[in-house]
Amino acid sequence: MLPVKVTDRGVLIIRLQADLDIDRRATTACAIDRLLSSHRSSPVVLELTDGALSPSAVSTVSRAIRICRDAGTTAAVVTPSPDARRVLGIGAGAHAPEVHTTIPLAVAALSVTAGAAA
Repeated sequence: MLPVKVTDRGVLIIRLQADLDIDRRATTACAIDRLLSSHRSSPVVLELTDGALSPSAVSTVSRAIRICRDAGTTAAVVTPSPDARRVLGIGAGAHAPEVHTTIPLAVAALSVTAGAAA
């Protein structure tokens, strides 16, 4: 089970292992799918733990961002790692997720975006 919380602003925060391996990717992706289905209208923050960003984690983050975008839900990523922030933006073009250094910054950005859309 993924560590999850919902802020008082209604933002769903999902914590992911930055070093997610290929064996846990499918299970993690399914868990995220279920969470996003049950919190469809909530903005989402994907918080990556410290550590080197694995290709499986990049794939899982990309999938979650795509699911959110397809559902019309705003999403962002939080990671303290400059390398991870750079990797998440490479090759994503216009589909690059918003990447922040802290949860409060991401929640504030998503709350403003969600408020403007309402």
